[in-house]
Amino acid sequence: MLNTTAVTGLAKGKNCRGTSGRVEVCNGAYGNNGWLGIASISITGGTHITQGTVRLNDTYFNTATYNTAAWRNLVTCQEIGHTFGLDHQDENFSNANLGTCMDYTNSPGTNQHPNAHDYQELDIIYAHTDSTTTISQPTADNFAADIDADNPRNWGQLVKQSHGGRTSIYELDLGGGRKQVTFVIWTLEGNPTK
Repeated sequence: MLNTTAVTGLAKGKNCRGTSGRVEVCNGAYGNNGWLGIASISITGGTHITQGTVRLNDTYFNTATYNTAAWRNLVTCQEIGHTFGLDHQDENFSNANLGTCMDYTNSPGTNQHPNAHDYQELDIIYAHTDSTTTISQPTADNFAADIDADNPRNWGQLVKQSHGGRTSIYELDLGGGRKQVTFVIWTLEGNPTK
């Protein structure tokens, strides 16, 4: 079972530094850099997420195209979903909506929340017992705290990109079984780094 509690974040301002054992969600005017939202997760031992951050770019959410509840909900939900280990259900922006925020779409009206499949995936991911927990990890494990995740140069190697470049996944190997994975949703205009 996965239990979450929303609390006041520990991240200060739009830099949105990660905190061990938590997901920090931040928004700010990050500039005309092409991305709507970024989710970054820190992973140890190849499989355990130790912290996550979500950045929402108000520079675009304050424009006519994206200043809607549907766009904000889709991007926020999808990026938070990534911090819990969820992947996309469909990566073609032109396909019919699946009714989940983990579906790419050009029209987010019906894709603003998780669906039953997302909850089933979370059950699979977290319904196991082992000796590792990431809750209340000491801050010494906060190995990705000093990485400026707003800057594409710090995202590492591009490991996957959707058709048309509207989303990207990057991986930064930090050694010792530690890595940072960054998920990016680009604006409708596309990915300026491709």
